[in-house]
Amino acid sequence: MNIPTTATLPIVVCPSTDLVEGGLAHKLAVTHANEPATAFFVRYKGEVHGYLNRCPHMGSELDWNNRVFTRDGEFLMCARHGASFKPDTGECTGGPGRPSKLLALEVSEEQHGDHQVVLWWPKGKTAPLE
Repeated sequence: MNIPTTATLPIVVCPSTDLVEGGLAHKLAVTHANEPATAFFVRYKGEVHGYLNRCPHMGSELDWNNRVFTRDGEFLMCARHGASFKPDTGECTGGPGRPSKLLALEVSEEQHGDHQVVLWWPKGKTAPLE
């Protein structure tokens, strides 16, 4: 679990059970640098990770219908240009996005009532829609 280091209030993204290992991403509308954008959240090797949904190569969204993982579930892949990224660090490992990385979001999982939930701890230029 990533430990939050900010004092801001977290945003409940989804129930933890919604993020299946190597499965579909959960998308959330956000702003980045005061512009409309989306973020996505995935589970990889048991851990939850969140990223701004923007390929560093051309700025387009990574996903295609919430699909971001390669078929083998080992990498995230830009559906438009084929750049691949490590799901746990966002580092570009192949394709036109090298050398760069996805903008990581601070996330955690915590018990919320009867359910475990994914939390996003906003900071920096990426913020929830108001």
